[in-house]
Amino acid sequence: MNILFLSPEAVPFAKTGGLGDVAGSLPRALAASEKVTLMIPGYATEEIRGAAAETVDSFLLPGEGSPQVAVVRKATLSAGLSVVFIHNQELFGRAGLYGDDAGDYPDNFTRFLFFQRAALQFIARKGLHFDIVHANDWQTALFPLLMRMAPVSEPLRRARSVFSIHNLGFQGIFPAAAFHESGLPEHLFSPEALEFYGDLNCLKAGIIFADRLVTVSPNYAREILTPEKGFGLDGLLRKHAHKLLGILNGVDYGQWDPRRDPFIARPYPPETTAAKRENKAALLAELGLSAPAGTPLLAMISRLSQQKGIDLLPRLLPRLFQQDALFVLLGKGDRSLTNDMEALAARFPERMRFLNAFDEKAAHRLQAAADILFMPSVYEPCGLNQIYAMRYGAAPVVRATGGLEDSVVEFDPASGQGTGFKFSGNDLDGIMAAVQKALTAHADPGTWDRIQKNAMAMDFSWEKTVLRYLDLYKKSLSEDAQHV
Repeated sequence: MNILFLSPEAVPFAKTGGLGDVAGSLPRALAASEKVTLMIPGYATEEIRGAAAETVDSFLLPGEGSPQVAVVRKATLSAGLSVVFIHNQELFGRAGLYGDDAGDYPDNFTRFLFFQRAALQFIARKGLHFDIVHANDWQTALFPLLMRMAPVSEPLRRARSVFSIHNLGFQGIFPAAAFHESGLPEHLFSPEALEFYGDLNCLKAGIIFADRLVTVSPNYAREILTPEKGFGLDGLLRKHAHKLLGILNGVDYGQWDPRRDPFIARPYPPETTAAKRENKAALLAELGLSAPAGTPLLAMISRLSQQKGIDLLPRLLPRLFQQDALFVLLGKGDRSLTNDMEALAARFPERMRFLNAFDEKAAHRLQAAADILFMPSVYEPCGLNQIYAMRYGAAPVVRATGGLEDSVVEFDPASGQGTGFKFSGNDLDGIMAAVQKALTAHADPGTWDRIQKNAMAMDFSWEKTVLRYLDLYKKSLSEDAQHV
């Protein structure tokens, strides 16, 4: 198969979250047996500037205003994988991918419409043919629609489209004027198509016009069909449920492997966790935290948003700190929540550190040091940190939602089976009870050793997960493509 993978971000070139990890790792796994082209915007990141890419095309793309220039550069990553960067200095030569400290860029619709139209134009100019087009999230959700529209998309009219929803909470909703900027036929601005309470909803295009829909965990695929987790699109998703599938994300153990992690103080194999204590000691010294060696360290690595349950911490942590426990939070985001976390860290300077940063190296060091990873997300389509934590011998304490429910197995003291602890609902006592189970288990060396070894033995590698995507692609190719 010849696969086109469209994403607004992908490691190692550009990343803001889990989508970047998936879009960097899944194409690599697919390329072991198929031919894959990854297309992303040409942002002003060091990794993109430093990529060994050559300019393969340059053209003007007409728009509502003056034509915009698209410069296309291509790099070969392996025998089966190439990456194509679509550059425009005005639109993508910025410090952030989607926004800055002031919020989202106000022209994000224009930026990602340009990316998709330029990708389509490049394909047409070069006469490229693909069997599968796999688009991801709202920034590429219009592509399954655009590729069915003649004449520029002729090379893609026989291709099948797959659209991944990584987080239904981000839908790409813009004022109606954005629809008119798109140049799409007027009949598509209706509730049955792209209109959403008077606005344009980009995500609807992917849901309606893609041949297949994928979410990033089986449980999340069920949850988004409900009013509670459907973000206003549950009815539309139920209508298209026949083409919806949930596949739990894999992880790249080449990047997340405690045996050879270059960012941690002391690498260690899954068979032993003794060196984990050295990583813990090194991190605590780095952060200026001191406590007896057996004091449990809880960590949270998260974007600061209501979705991630950050607002629980001001009520939960004072109760946690009544016991001998330490807490480190790594992440950045919402300004109000940031202020709350800074105040909380100032209130408990001997127990807590708040690292207000998006820092990949610090995330590795924290995973290697932590005893317990806390993920109280209100909803979590998949989640990757709990999977990384297990490989690094940290027990996840998670809300039983989305991919957290699918990936973490509740520890059973009687059988010795399980990898972590789960809770449901918003009751603070219930959440604290799950944390307490983890603390009690940590106090028993034999029990804790069993949990760590169970967790480190789990295999969420892409090599296993990619087989489900290949099966999905093959089934898609046996079906008739949709037409607009």
